[in-house]
Amino acid sequence: MGRAGEAERQTMALVERHEELGTLTRLYAECVRGRGQVALVSGGVASGKTELLHTFAEHVAAAGAVLMTATGSRAERTLRFGVVLQLAQSPAIPVELAEDATRRVRAQQAEPVEDPNALGRAGARLLDTLCATLIELAKKQPVVIAVDDVQFADGASLEALLYLQRRMRFGRVLVVLTEWAQPRPTQAVFRAEVTRQPNTSQLRLSPLSAEGVADLLADRFDPATVAALAPVHHAISGGNPLLVNALAEDHRAALRAGARAGEPDVAVGPEFAAGVLACLHRGEPAMRQVARGLALLGDAATPALLGALLEMTSDAAAQALDVLELAGLLDAGRFRHPVAKTAVLDGMATADRADLHLRAARLRLRDGAQAADVAAHLTAAADLDAPVEGQWAVSVLRHAAQEDLVADRLAPALRGLELAARITRDDDERADLITLLLRVEWRRNPSAAARYLGPLRAARTAGRLTPRNRLHLAKFLLWYGHTRELSETLAELSGSAAHAPATGQAGLALRWLEFLHPTVVPAVPAPRVAGVIADPWSRVSAMLERIRGGGARTEIVTAAEQILQSCRLGEQTLGSQLSALVALVLADRNDRAAYWCDALLAEATGRGADTWLAVLGAIRAEVALRQGDLPAAAERAQAAIDLLTPQGWGVAIGVPLSVRVAAATAMGEHELAATLLRTPVPEAMFQTQFGLRYLHARAGHNLATGRAHAALADHQRCGALMAHWDLDLPTLVPWRAGAAAAHLALGNRDAARALMAEQLARPGCDGPRTRGQSLRVLAAAATADRRTALLLESVEALHAGGDRYELARSLLALSHAHNAAADCDKARTVARRAAQLAKGCQAEPLTRELLPGREADVPEQTTDRRTADTAVLDLLSDAERRVAVLAALGHTNREIGGKLYITVSTVEQHLTRVYRKLNVSRRTDLPAGLPQQLLASAAAEEN
Repeated sequence: MGRAGEAERQTMALVERHEELGTLTRLYAECVRGRGQVALVSGGVASGKTELLHTFAEHVAAAGAVLMTATGSRAERTLRFGVVLQLAQSPAIPVELAEDATRRVRAQQAEPVEDPNALGRAGARLLDTLCATLIELAKKQPVVIAVDDVQFADGASLEALLYLQRRMRFGRVLVVLTEWAQPRPTQAVFRAEVTRQPNTSQLRLSPLSAEGVADLLADRFDPATVAALAPVHHAISGGNPLLVNALAEDHRAALRAGARAGEPDVAVGPEFAAGVLACLHRGEPAMRQVARGLALLGDAATPALLGALLEMTSDAAAQALDVLELAGLLDAGRFRHPVAKTAVLDGMATADRADLHLRAARLRLRDGAQAADVAAHLTAAADLDAPVEGQWAVSVLRHAAQEDLVADRLAPALRGLELAARITRDDDERADLITLLLRVEWRRNPSAAARYLGPLRAARTAGRLTPRNRLHLAKFLLWYGHTRELSETLAELSGSAAHAPATGQAGLALRWLEFLHPTVVPAVPAPRVAGVIADPWSRVSAMLERIRGGGARTEIVTAAEQILQSCRLGEQTLGSQLSALVALVLADRNDRAAYWCDALLAEATGRGADTWLAVLGAIRAEVALRQGDLPAAAERAQAAIDLLTPQGWGVAIGVPLSVRVAAATAMGEHELAATLLRTPVPEAMFQTQFGLRYLHARAGHNLATGRAHAALADHQRCGALMAHWDLDLPTLVPWRAGAAAAHLALGNRDAARALMAEQLARPGCDGPRTRGQSLRVLAAAATADRRTALLLESVEALHAGGDRYELARSLLALSHAHNAAADCDKARTVARRAAQLAKGCQAEPLTRELLPGREADVPEQTTDRRTADTAVLDLLSDAERRVAVLAALGHTNREIGGKLYITVSTVEQHLTRVYRKLNVSRRTDLPAGLPQQLLASAAAEEN
């Protein structure tokens, strides 16, 4: 029974049983006055019947009664007169009477009989003698006969009890019997005979109430703990005293383990589990069987299904459920706590449990259950080493996996697919299942998914992959850096396509692979669709073609937004959505890319798809970098890196790693950037776009740390690759701008100027961010007379592009240009704006360069000039001042509108009036004398 049962006996203290004890005491008083009585005490399993009987027995023994006791046992149910023999051997009987009765009973037990439950003549004579002796003994002292668990008594002993009841009406005899309360008693005839006699009293023990549970806990815990535990323990135990004591022991163990008394969690542990098993082992075997079937079937369990599973009638299953309910183990036919269910399952033999799972799978399939329910039993049986076989099982497992994937239940989907791949006898189907396994596992853990590549590559070699599965394999070969085999796979795919244009999902996959790894994709004709493109994948393919060809940015942005608006995040749409996000980034619409990226991240959260979160997080980090939000870029890139292992990232590690390095470099964290660059990366990464990003970030670090030659080499390597791939897009990687900056550091102004002239003439360089960066580098290489104009244009473009870091760099360069032209007021104004932006970006190198004393040597404004500036500003309305200050701080019109809750058109109208009143033509001409309090207010609003 364990500690739970021991605690029950020691601490129960007859909680809520005083009325029943009083009734027994009254019946004993009637017995003493010569009126024989019978008490039948009924209660659920472990409801306290035995404790009540023992307490009463101690009471009557102390009162001088002759106490005779016996306990029914399932193991001795076939032992004829077994209970009578126990009574005859009770210590309170005089020795000579006990020995004589024992001798007579044993002699009767030794007699062969046809029906062990029938008395026969010899049995009747025995009972006549024993009853006469008992009645005679009762004349001297009251006799109390106590039989516990009478439902397990043998048939002959039950007849003996009835025989005595009929003869003790006016004897000083009290018979107390305890039995299980069951909807349909197992000893119905005996019970009917006992209860129809007028001297019989029936007592029913109910489960403990919540107040009773509190009383039971009061001796162990302080009042506050009792008040907190009692309602919960009552709900979990159903008022079963044994289970209440078990829960108390679990709580005490939790306290000893360090839990605090005031914590809200209720400990439900091993003692409770042991108590549940103790209750079941006290009952009939059918009770345990039904409990096991219920634990295995869960919410699907019905009496009919339990009967079919356990090979019993549904009526018998229903009766066992009722007994379990009376025992407090169930509530509305279901286990009250998961620990109870787990304990029942763990208490089964492995082979029995596996066999029941297989039977349950067939029965649930027969009943038309959901495939996922059937598959759960099949996988559970397989986990227990049961032989799962048959094409029907493969079909069910596959169907269930599809249901699980729709509901984002990746773990059960993988278990089912693993089992299906293991048991199928069709090699082609196995290859298809392994492909699906790779796709699903990659979604949550690319490192673990890599184990499926070997079998899938073998299937390709054996020619067992469909064209669709070859394409899936190709995507993963690229991810994991197997570029040689990728080339072979795509060549096979090209051959199987017979040079027909690849359309739909296949066409998009090929275009995407070509975009990421141009040289490896064979000459599969791209679709050329006239008119309206119907399917979304072909629209994405066409969009990628526009990007490569330097198509109009407005068309690219419109196509990308349409794709993102029309798709819900999923495996089939992920490629389209990533393509659209990249298109927005390359079109310099980072504001829209940020919006959609955030929406997709929110949609991916909670779906168990860590790889989706990592990839989307990496793109979001790049967007933040292109917006000049260096802290956010660093944080998001690191979070993306941490979601997957370096091996799991494959060649795509180049995206988050390059962003993290670039952000660290811009923030002056050069040691961190150097450490990040020592992260091992696959060599195959440098054959992809991801390698271009990595080389560009490494070059930026090298240039910032004084290694201009190394920076130039990396940029030139980028240029060579992009030219070879026919993917020379400045908005993707502006390698010419980087190389030009390296040339400038080395004193090669002509080379720098030539590179920037080339870049500005490239398709796709018309985006505001890309153009603004390019103009700043060109200005550094240009003659002094052109520098200011180029930088003013750069600042205007970067204002529109929304990259605050690059804007701060251009403003710093413009400040120097104004200073060189002896325009001190403008130099100081622009420097202050640059400093404000650099501080907001946490760009420490820029901030240090703009510290007081490091600015251009410009004299402070005179008091008269500051007063004049203030007087001019008095001409502005409050709304115009707010817009002017935010514009001076470097915010775009769209950002100003968002902060002030006005439209972009209203912002433009305010700025037009500000320019007219202040007699300036652009943002950079806004006066340096803006009141400090307005600057502080704007900064506070910005934060």
